[in-house]
Amino acid sequence: MVTLLAGCVPSPEIRVSGPIRNDPAIEQAEALAAAGDYVAAAALFQQTAATMAGPERARLLLRAAENRFLAADPVGAATLLDQIEIADQPQLDFQKRLLIAEMAIARNRPEEALELLALPPGTDTSIDLARRYLKDRAEAYRQSGNLLESGRELGSLDLLIMDPESKLDNQLLILQTYAGMTDQALELLQPIPPGDQGGWMELTRIVKEHANDEAQIKTLLSEWRSRFPGHPAMPELLDGYFKRLKGQYLRADHLAVLLPQSGPYARAAASLKDGLLSAYYQDNPEARPKLAFYDTANPDNLWPLYQQVVASGAQMIIGPLDKQNVAQLARSVTLDIPVLALNQVPLEGPPPADLYQFSLAPEDEARQVADKAWTDGFATAVILTPDDEWGERVYNAFKQRWEQLGGVLAEHQAYDPKEHDFAKPIKALLNLDESEKRLQDMQRLLGKRLEFEPQRRQDAGFVFLAAKAQLARQIRPQLQYHHAADLPVYTTSHAYSGTESADTNLDLDGIRFPMIPWIALVDQEDPLSLPELLRVLPDADPRYFPLYAMGIDSYLLLPHLARLQSSPREIFEGKTGNLFLDQLNQIHRQMVWAEMEGGTPKVTGFAPRLETGYGAFPESPVERQPLPVPETPSETPDNAEAQIEG
Repeated sequence: MVTLLAGCVPSPEIRVSGPIRNDPAIEQAEALAAAGDYVAAAALFQQTAATMAGPERARLLLRAAENRFLAADPVGAATLLDQIEIADQPQLDFQKRLLIAEMAIARNRPEEALELLALPPGTDTSIDLARRYLKDRAEAYRQSGNLLESGRELGSLDLLIMDPESKLDNQLLILQTYAGMTDQALELLQPIPPGDQGGWMELTRIVKEHANDEAQIKTLLSEWRSRFPGHPAMPELLDGYFKRLKGQYLRADHLAVLLPQSGPYARAAASLKDGLLSAYYQDNPEARPKLAFYDTANPDNLWPLYQQVVASGAQMIIGPLDKQNVAQLARSVTLDIPVLALNQVPLEGPPPADLYQFSLAPEDEARQVADKAWTDGFATAVILTPDDEWGERVYNAFKQRWEQLGGVLAEHQAYDPKEHDFAKPIKALLNLDESEKRLQDMQRLLGKRLEFEPQRRQDAGFVFLAAKAQLARQIRPQLQYHHAADLPVYTTSHAYSGTESADTNLDLDGIRFPMIPWIALVDQEDPLSLPELLRVLPDADPRYFPLYAMGIDSYLLLPHLARLQSSPREIFEGKTGNLFLDQLNQIHRQMVWAEMEGGTPKVTGFAPRLETGYGAFPESPVERQPLPVPETPSETPDNAEAQIEG
């Protein structure tokens, strides 16, 4: 039933079809649709359809459904689609499948959309519908995290676009799409012979690596043109893109770093500093900024220290780290220079324009788990989290995101992380306790023992397990023992520490989780790779590997902040993930996805990127305090791990 698709929202990219025949009522409906009055257009199409029969009626109902969808009325669109009867009308059937696929895309269901779009359009399909088909497939692949195929579809779409402005926009989107892939992937996955797609991938590599070196980029682009003489990339694309990049590439000559040198977060700060300095010393010596470190162990000194940094001539700041200091900055009205804070705090209102917040928050990973499970086709979740502050944060982030996507949360149970037997919360999670209670009631009623096989709940599609590595290795086998061996288990990166042997991790086989690329995708030729770090710092604590990666990103990311602000599609390929900004200047990470196999994580691709819900402003913003008047938060995390995780 098409009505099952209700609940989605329209995509602004959907293009309606042209007029059906010369009829005053239909022409009026088309004029209403062209003017953006989709509700009135849908009503008139539907009214006119009632006077028709056969294929003409079906076409008008389909136009009505398209306009209902564009009017943010997916229920009305689905109801109309259920009324459409198509027999021996391949074009009409194709157009109906397009609309249903677009409804699936709007619901963030890319696999459903790709199944509907598996059959290509016929040779007699209009160019408008052909463009719409390719655009839909590109978006569905993008949602699923398959950037290679998304770029391929956009490349095919480019050949059908005649309008120069639209063509330029699409070509920019091609570069942005391939930019989400690693350089290694762009090189290894380039088709043979390269053709147009290989040309786009090669061009993307040049842009990513050399776009800010004007002298070298001209030489490289000239060489690229000689290798791809017939490539469709427009000269305006390269000229305009590089001019814009040059204007958005803001590099500081004087950089200040605010980190605590003592106290509970000193060890975490030291790891961040090591990563940052690794990136600094790999930078071109002639381009390195002046670097100065300041101690922020005492949050009461933040504003005098900040004013000292500004007076010293610093043009950008990395840090602070602890939440008290970040919260003080977030409550200010303006900042004199851009600040990349190494933590995130809840916002009481819009933050100052030059404050960027970057953290390894577990909430970000919980949201990515929800996105991944949803795009994998699941609709109902059960959640098992630790009964502590960390578990509550993960649970709330997942729940909010899951329900926002349209998912159902059937059950949530909390476990005591200090225990070793998790039978009670697992049984409650799977409704086995209710099954056992029914057995006991029947045995009392009949007065004898009964043969019994407990039955777990059947409505759950998967388990979201929030657990650190040691507990995850204990809980996963207990889930299997309690009749949940067939339920997929999704978790966060915390379930895998990355240091144990494959034998140790066999109990985790089958779990699905995000990882930071720096650990999951090792590039031996990268001077900032994890193996290189271990060569320089052989005693580095694996628990702090993500912080080394974050330190590297904090230095490399700074010049690209203005570019990321320019578009939600712009990304920075970082060590902690593909980084992008929301409208509140909070940095989010698109991590790689892995599944444990034989005790070893096997990378399956990047996590899907669904923009829904990023950067929402608080419903009731409070008045912010002026810059010189800080307020001290009443609470601060009590360990370095909690501090870095946000």
